[in-house]
Amino acid sequence: MFSSIRGFLSRHRRKFIFGSVIISSVIFLTRYTQRKLQEWQENEIRMLMERTRKRQYYESTERTCNQMISSLAVTLRNSVVKEIDTEIIINQLRDGSADKLTSWSQLKVLAITRSAVIIYSYTMLVTFLRIQLNLISGHMYKGVQNVDNGTIGSEVQARYMALSSYFLYEGIKNLSSFIKSKVGEVTASLSLTQQLTLRDLEQIYWAVTSSVSADSSRDPVKNFTYYTLQHDIENSDTSTYSKLRDQMLDVSESEEVQDLMQKNIRSGFVLLMDHIAAYFTEYLHPSKTVGVNKTSLLGESSAENPTLMREGAANDLNGFVDVNKTTMALAKIIPIINGQIPDNPTPNDLAADWLQRLMLNSDFKTLGANLYEAVS
Repeated sequence: MFSSIRGFLSRHRRKFIFGSVIISSVIFLTRYTQRKLQEWQENEIRMLMERTRKRQYYESTERTCNQMISSLAVTLRNSVVKEIDTEIIINQLRDGSADKLTSWSQLKVLAITRSAVIIYSYTMLVTFLRIQLNLISGHMYKGVQNVDNGTIGSEVQARYMALSSYFLYEGIKNLSSFIKSKVGEVTASLSLTQQLTLRDLEQIYWAVTSSVSADSSRDPVKNFTYYTLQHDIENSDTSTYSKLRDQMLDVSESEEVQDLMQKNIRSGFVLLMDHIAAYFTEYLHPSKTVGVNKTSLLGESSAENPTLMREGAANDLNGFVDVNKTTMALAKIIPIINGQIPDNPTPNDLAADWLQRLMLNSDFKTLGANLYEAVS
């Protein structure tokens, strides 16, 4: 029996060897595939968890950024109202204690300046905070994941986050002074009795923005960091702080950020004109009130001052009016412009509306997300 078995094995030797090789290869490949599949699954789970943590960290950063924007915007608005104070002139006009023509001319400049500064400064604040918070959040996330050896201590964090205070208290003074000078140049030839259409008023604001942009040495878009960052800092900065600050400078001075700011500033002035247009419409249709005080700044009704306001387009049979052809005296428009940024904030004023739009702006969110992704 053993001889027959030995003979069988001898006759089929090659088959057994070949079969053993095939079976061994199949077993090896199966185990190898299973191991690689398990490694791939573990890697996918690990990457999914990392992406989830990263997304959660970013979403937390977004919430923090929006909270900071809302909080600091209050301080910024107060600084603007304080720096461009129209209440003193209004009280002088009401009391009759000042030269009316001079005071109205000053109020004209201040009212236009205040609305323009709010649009510029809010855009700058949102841009600054989006860059600032997403840069440091990306570095902090990377530190938590131990991707690099550098860590950001609490002292460096506090110093870095305090950078925004310069713009809120000092930079805004420079910005207000600069824009005020440009408004003064543009409006110098405008008389209080001059009749203006909505388009005329729009052209005044575009002339101001053009004059601002033309001054390459002080334009807040081209010189963003001049207004937002203090330059007389010590040379003994920690390397981590210097790195963060240098990154902020590089990003803030990039062409992409400048284009984004310029685009949003234009949108801000369009929004301002939309707010003012509602007052022109209300004047033509008094029954369709939009909350406009029908008296002038000094409490004089339009009926008592027929030379200050007139209608440039008549109603048709259906009551339709082209608001762009309606004219209003500059002296009547000034209180409307001044009322866009009242001393005491209201939920629907220009500043609140503009801030909300900036916070929801998808381009700013994309900028923040790209910065966070780049450094994390």
